[in-house]
Amino acid sequence: MKSWSEKKKELKSIDPKRMNELEAVAQLVNAIHQRRVELGWTQKELAVKVGLHQESIARIENGGSIPRLDTVFKLALALGMKLSLHGMEEAASASVG
Repeated sequence: MKSWSEKKKELKSIDPKRMNELEAVAQLVNAIHQRRVELGWTQKELAVKVGLHQESIARIENGGSIPRLDTVFKLALALGMKLSLHGMEEAASASVG
């Protein structure tokens, strides 16, 4: 799997506003991936818990697809995580519950 910094280098031509959006999504996806690994779950196990295919989890984790918000919520809940939003002076974050 490519790291976010490697993908970011590939995306230099993207509008800065769009880049910020992609970075926020990447942070969420990275937190979800890390939590899955911490729990020792396979992509298949997570997929079964949220009603997705393993291939969908793989695409989300490797940056091949941007998950919809309802999918992020399903993944976070299955992993025992909570999402929280903060003002612009603080970063939007995904935190382990």
